[in-house]
Amino acid sequence: MVDKRKKREILELIQNKEERIFLSHILDMAMKFEMTGHMAFTYFLNLKELSMVKSALNALEIDYMVFRPNENLERSNILFLPDYLKENVEKICSQNVGCMKIIPSCYKKLFHKDYMGAIYSLGIKHELIGDIVAKENFAYVFYMKSIEEYLKLHLTQVGNQEVKMEEVLLDSEEVKMLSFAQIQKECIIPSMRADALLSEVYHLSRKEAKEKIVKGDLLVNDRMIYFPDFVLKEGDIVSFRRCGKLKVGAKLRETRSNQLVIAIWLYC
Repeated sequence: MVDKRKKREILELIQNKEERIFLSHILDMAMKFEMTGHMAFTYFLNLKELSMVKSALNALEIDYMVFRPNENLERSNILFLPDYLKENVEKICSQNVGCMKIIPSCYKKLFHKDYMGAIYSLGIKHELIGDIVAKENFAYVFYMKSIEEYLKLHLTQVGNQEVKMEEVLLDSEEVKMLSFAQIQKECIIPSMRADALLSEVYHLSRKEAKEKIVKGDLLVNDRMIYFPDFVLKEGDIVSFRRCGKLKVGAKLRETRSNQLVIAIWLYC
């Protein structure tokens, strides 16, 4: 059984009131699962929320599973499943999460912000929507199945264009092979410190980068990092809240002033 005292200690460490309420809700769900053995499935979590929840669940020694329809996506769900249901995990996930392709009626390039704006203008809560992946002529949206009929009925326009919706199966090759476009660029930095790289890539002052990191806006390989002097390495996947996502590439060379020139892959 979950140690309630330990749960309180974990929540007391969270200074942000909204984050504390959010985490408390997930832990209550986990504790109910521990007591009843009934399956539980969370709404979508962003990378920061996922890192926070995983840390708390691991500390409380609660068994859980993380579901993400595709490894390139950011938003995911946590499942609490009794052992006898674990062999049916794919079926359970498909009963709770759906994917729809949004197809405009005529060609006029639409962007991620256009699809996102149209969806959220319908009054849908953000935790019910997963990743929105904009392609050249259409977009994918992941969502909780509970709002599927509402989406089909009300999402009729994006950016003044009429759109149609096509359901895509979660276990289809189309979803499994889904990827994001990446742009490669060279970056000149004094060191591989997180604050040095991020201030250069996202055109921030070093002070601004440090403040965002300390505040909890940096995730490296899905783990929250609070230290500006954290050393990044080749292959790291870095998400910087409200700035973007990148993959750290190889060191290419050094300048005459001993600056590092490294490759960076920006997700777009």
